[in-house]
Amino acid sequence: METKELRHKLIKDFGKFIEDDSKLEILESVFDAINHDEKKSIVYDSHYDLVAEEREKYISGENQSGSWEEVEKRLNAKYGF
Repeated sequence: METKELRHKLIKDFGKFIEDDSKLEILESVFDAINHDEKKSIVYDSHYDLVAEEREKYISGENQSGSWEEVEKRLNAKYGF
C-alpha cells in the first residue's frame, strides 16, 4: 500500500475511533506509547564496549573459543560441574 493510500485509510479509521470513547482511550494510549521517551538502558555503555572489543578479538582470531564439550570439560575440571 502506498503512503498516500495508507494515509487516507488511517484518516478514515481514526474517524471511526473518535466516535467511540473506549476506542478513543485506546488510541490515546497508543499515541502515548509512541511518543513516550524510551527508558535508558540499565546496561552500561561500557558493557557494550567490552562485548564489542571481545567480539573483535574473536573475529580476528586473537581469542579462540571451543566447542561446548570442551568448555564443559574445562568447567568440570575447574569447578566440578
